[in-house]
Amino acid sequence: MSITIFSFITSIFWCNIYIAMIAFMRRRNSFLIHFSIAPLALLTVTSIFRLLCSVELPATVVLPSEIILPAVINFLTMSLFTAFDGVVVIRIYDVLLVVWVVGSIYNLQKYICQLIQLNNSVGVVDGTRDMRIILCMDEIIAKSQKNMKVKIIQSKEISIPMITGFFKPTIYLPDIQFSDGELKNILLHEWTHFLHKDTWIKLSMYLISSVFWWNPFVHLLKHELNHVLEIQCDLSITSQMDEKDRIRYLESILKVMKSTGKKNFQHTIPVNSTALISTSKTKKIQQRFRLVLEYDGKKKQRIFPIFLLCGLILLSHFASYRFVIQPRYFPTVEAGYEETFIITPENSFLILNGDGTYSLYTDGQYRCNINQINEEPFSLLSVK
Repeated sequence: MSITIFSFITSIFWCNIYIAMIAFMRRRNSFLIHFSIAPLALLTVTSIFRLLCSVELPATVVLPSEIILPAVINFLTMSLFTAFDGVVVIRIYDVLLVVWVVGSIYNLQKYICQLIQLNNSVGVVDGTRDMRIILCMDEIIAKSQKNMKVKIIQSKEISIPMITGFFKPTIYLPDIQFSDGELKNILLHEWTHFLHKDTWIKLSMYLISSVFWWNPFVHLLKHELNHVLEIQCDLSITSQMDEKDRIRYLESILKVMKSTGKKNFQHTIPVNSTALISTSKTKKIQQRFRLVLEYDGKKKQRIFPIFLLCGLILLSHFASYRFVIQPRYFPTVEAGYEETFIITPENSFLILNGDGTYSLYTDGQYRCNINQINEEPFSLLSVK
């Protein structure tokens, strides 16, 4: 078991496929109604695990790439300049690696600064003294059988309801006149986010997107995950409601949307919080409303199709470790050895010759002599 540049590229490839599947399935209301969000949740976990665990197993089968991957490797290993009389060679991948690390550090420190700033503001601002809000929240906490104090801040500076805090939750409410039913629906929505540990989930996703900031599919996963969390929260609350209560629940959300106008909510929500509305995209909001109205939580779902689909997802995940993409090279060989072969660390090795060159052996056969081995795939081979 090892980690190579090729196993990393393969992990990125499979992760992107899973994310594309998540985006495709999430857009189908019929899929979510029949299969619930369990397959989406499993696909999300699978994509993240595949991204972070980019190992290459001993029994891995090599899928050779003759055009694309060799061209990419040749570009990345291209020399830009040398230093110290040629001792240090700076290649394109060295520069890209530095940019990757610097970008990750910048994103992480930005998140930490926002977290500290928000925590400081929570400590300075007093909680609401509106007994109607306090009693409503106490009733919701009591029904959830939790013994916890929740701080509620209501201000004109707040545009949409949201909740922050990993251990000590703080709920933010806009300065809007809510009815008792509307207030209960909004507070229950935010409290459900806290019970589902959604703040921790968003923290993990933000850390991953901060490190893999250069992959657009990871950012797509972050947006899809935010929306799936909202759907999960909505359905968890309304699945046992009748049609009238569901309509009242949606009217509570609609009232907040009308009061805020057309804003880009993603720029007003702190990264470590979950809000009542996480997007201003009409299609996503329409999907939330339709699922609340059409999803019947009282109806017993067919467990077998859900387990079958989840089983196929897990099977594809384990099968993805069976293959790894590697470049196939066609080196210039000596006369009499004109043939193609695959060079991998498993089937190839080098022998150091007296003149400083290296003899390449694959599958136990001599192939050719090589002058330099500081570039892949020769740098990955053992020298005997």
